[in-house]
Amino acid sequence: MMRFKNNKNNYSDADAELMQRALDLAVRQLNDQDISDDEINTLARFVRAAFIIGNRDVESMAKFAVKAVLIRRKSRAKR
Repeated sequence: MMRFKNNKNNYSDADAELMQRALDLAVRQLNDQDISDDEINTLARFVRAAFIIGNRDVESMAKFAVKAVLIRRKSRAKR
């Protein structure tokens, strides 16, 4: 699941690797066998958002992204 290392983005290899590590950690933290592509895309967007605002800590970016998915799950369950 490589989301950040490709020729379509403007990130350096080091930055792409950092975001990819955060995404991989976020997926592991959710610990779901049936995580959807939509949720993986959400995790990637929030990892990228954390990076854009200056966060460079893999664990912190992953935690931020996981919280976003959990909040979305909770709000969808209420519908």
